[in-house]
Amino acid sequence: MLSRDLTENQSQPRVIIYSGKGGTGKTTISSSTAVALARQNKKVLIMSSDPAHSLSDVFDTQISRNDPQRIEKNLYGLEIDTIYELKKNMSGFQKFVSSSYKNQGIDSGMASELTTQPGLDEIFALNRLVDEAQSGKWDAVVLDTSPTGNTLRLLAYPEIIIGGNMGKQFFKLYKSMSSLARPLSGNSIPDGEFFNEVNVLLKQMEDINKFILSPEVTFRLVLNPEKLSILETKRAYTFIHLYGINIDAIVINKILPTSKTVGEYFEFWADLHTKYLMEIDNSFYPTPVFRCNLQRTEPIGSDALHEISKLVFGEQIPDKTFYEGKNFWIESRKNAVTEDHREILCIRIPFLKDAEDVKVERMGTDIVVTVDRAQRIITLPRALYSLDLEEYLIEDNLLRVVFKETPVEKDEVELSVNKNMLDKLRSMRRMKI
Repeated sequence: MLSRDLTENQSQPRVIIYSGKGGTGKTTISSSTAVALARQNKKVLIMSSDPAHSLSDVFDTQISRNDPQRIEKNLYGLEIDTIYELKKNMSGFQKFVSSSYKNQGIDSGMASELTTQPGLDEIFALNRLVDEAQSGKWDAVVLDTSPTGNTLRLLAYPEIIIGGNMGKQFFKLYKSMSSLARPLSGNSIPDGEFFNEVNVLLKQMEDINKFILSPEVTFRLVLNPEKLSILETKRAYTFIHLYGINIDAIVINKILPTSKTVGEYFEFWADLHTKYLMEIDNSFYPTPVFRCNLQRTEPIGSDALHEISKLVFGEQIPDKTFYEGKNFWIESRKNAVTEDHREILCIRIPFLKDAEDVKVERMGTDIVVTVDRAQRIITLPRALYSLDLEEYLIEDNLLRVVFKETPVEKDEVELSVNKNMLDKLRSMRRMKI
């Protein structure tokens, strides 16, 4: 089973994660980026987490699913086999889940299939990415992900499983209770191996969250100049920013060139693309937008992919961090009249003003932020632990969550004094005078 210890001072290679709607050309753009970096004498690993792997197709060579395989000088490829990763890391987990299904009368073949829990494949894809990035072998790692929906689940699943600080505490309690209940319940309670593996899994997911928030890691979204592709990219742009992850570039792929020699049919689409290009530039500002026209031939092989990288990035170095934006910060505010203090957690969420449903709820030391269908559990900074959630405000594309100090209520102490005793004390005071 894999385990690691991430430290603040540990050097990390440049990591670029490409995502986008299916069919936009993510594999082509990510592979061309990797080839360009390798030909600048950097040792590069190109990885794919898409179950329908196509790295082998675009490089026109068979790529391994277990260990990085050399494609050309300085360039290696890996198509992650999530089933292999799951068995390597969670054999005890699979054994318990399989036996639980068998106890309910499900045949062994079906039980084995059901042990692959939804989302775990995404977790182990990211887990393998972290391992390779921390191996010290690479100057840059490029990840070609599955279509946007799966990528978003890949980001959210670790946090959903952990459930914030409350989830961690619940898991510790359940582990303690199960050790007492197991002698009475037989095989229906998980054993020590199960909990050890889940403990390591939780640690790995914390490492993943820490890893993808590091400054060396950025997302890049690939889209086509088409309405559905733009809408899905906007949703992904919002979701990824909600997780505090930096998106340093947008790549528009498969643009039809404006030409009057291709006929009326293609001229219509070229004009439509021109309109959508302006919308994309305006929607994703200030994130830099790169463009690539639809090519006359399919870009297959390293040389063709290198030409694509030149079209996309021009003279710029493809692993440059093209944009750095701050998504979370805390502001302090003091009322000049009442001198009340407020601490405001500011969250920049693109397209927030267009959202139909925005909610913020307190859950112990966490808050749950819901923006339409996207939800994020955010563990609060320690400075906000003891404060109460007062309100949340939406200002354009900025969510302000306002916290206030809990007023200290002084217990009113009622004096119960005998009236005769009180009169006697008063008379004694007068006599002394």
